[in-house]
Amino acid sequence: MVAGGTGALGAALVGVLLQDGYRVCVPWYDRHEMESLRAEEAAAITDERLRLSPCNVADPDQLAALLDVLTADWGPLWLAASAVGGWSGGTPLAELDDLALLDRMFMLNVRTAAAVAREGLRHMHAAGGRVVLVGAAAAGRPAAGEAAYTAAKAGVLAMVGTLARELRGTGRTANAVVPTIIDTPSNRAAMPDANHERWPSPLAIARVMAWLASADAWVVNGASIPVPGDV
Repeated sequence: MVAGGTGALGAALVGVLLQDGYRVCVPWYDRHEMESLRAEEAAAITDERLRLSPCNVADPDQLAALLDVLTADWGPLWLAASAVGGWSGGTPLAELDDLALLDRMFMLNVRTAAAVAREGLRHMHAAGGRVVLVGAAAAGRPAAGEAAYTAAKAGVLAMVGTLARELRGTGRTANAVVPTIIDTPSNRAAMPDANHERWPSPLAIARVMAWLASADAWVVNGASIPVPGDV
């Protein structure tokens, strides 16, 4: 399962996993993004190797219901990955008139990651599985005006460390990739004068995530792996 699989990074991960021979389920929330992925991976949908399922992954009940059906059809889950997230910044904490922004950043980044990890682990076989999440370099190098976002992403990385302790000896692991700026059209539009060639592509990061999802990655647990490109 790849939550956030209709976004730039998530769609790249879906593509790599399909190439590696996995069957993939993508819970979707944004219909426009879903239709784009459907068109891009039409062959995998026809071959029943890709399933697109409407679901708000911030709602554990919806996610649990989706995974109940998925595992009944396909068997135990192996990978629970989340590329769901959101950024907001530019306002110092003392000037935030409404702390709803803090709630929104935690909903988009922490709650979704927690729900994916919890329900993913509950639907894995006792023999093993993988949880792969997405942090942000800002968690280790906070910037002014990004208190809510930085705190949320720091929470994701702390969750990975905690999960690694809890999963010792189970054959399951939890890890995260930690990008800076990902080379996406929206980021290029937001920073047109930056050196985009130094930014990591979604595909490059997705390949790291796919390795963390592999059986070979059993030796890595609780890692926050930097994927900054050449920034």
